[in-house]
Amino acid sequence: MATPTESNEEENSEGNVLEKEISELRLAKNELFELTSPVNELLERIAQRERECVDKLHRLTAEEHDREKYQQTVQRLIESKSELKHVKCENDKLADANKQRKQSLDQAAKYSKIQLHKVSELDSQLKVAEQKLRLARAQSRSEIPDNSTVSELQKLLSETRKQLNETKEELNETRQRLSDVQERLTVAEQVTAATQQRELQESDNSEELQRELTSQHHQPTSDKGEVLVS
Repeated sequence: MATPTESNEEENSEGNVLEKEISELRLAKNELFELTSPVNELLERIAQRERECVDKLHRLTAEEHDREKYQQTVQRLIESKSELKHVKCENDKLADANKQRKQSLDQAAKYSKIQLHKVSELDSQLKVAEQKLRLARAQSRSEIPDNSTVSELQKLLSETRKQLNETKEELNETRQRLSDVQERLTVAEQVTAATQQRELQESDNSEELQRELTSQHHQPTSDKGEVLVS
């Protein structure tokens, strides 16, 4: 049986062994830290550089997307302004054509009134000529015949009827032209209204695209340069 003194010596001896092993382990650990420290620093630098490259790649991708979007907006604005210019030109042509049609309409209306008045006058002249002819014929039956007077009245009546018929035909033709011009003018005004609406829409589109272009141009991530669209 071991005495207390022997037990203490054994415990002290085991403790010394453990302390020595701990010291050796700590020493080995420190040596390993010293050996791996350059590797860790290198790994950290690699990781940092990787993060920088990823960030730069993302930034370049975003800038390229912004440039493409900016150029697309510029192209759309150019096309919109070109279309707006084209529509304005169409509107100007339609306005001139409508003005001419209205002038033709006014002239045809005035001429129609003149012809109508002429028809009324010829109709009155025809009635007077017919009345004179009847009186002349009545007198020729009761008195010495005056064939020259009756012949002249018949000739006058025939000419008046001819003028009346011709004027009525002209009046009908004028009224038909008047109706055609009015119809064309109505259609032209409808087309003009639609074209004016297109012009208004294109103007709104151009303004909206211009605002979008200005907004994109002032974005800090974009490097697009100056683009002027007139």
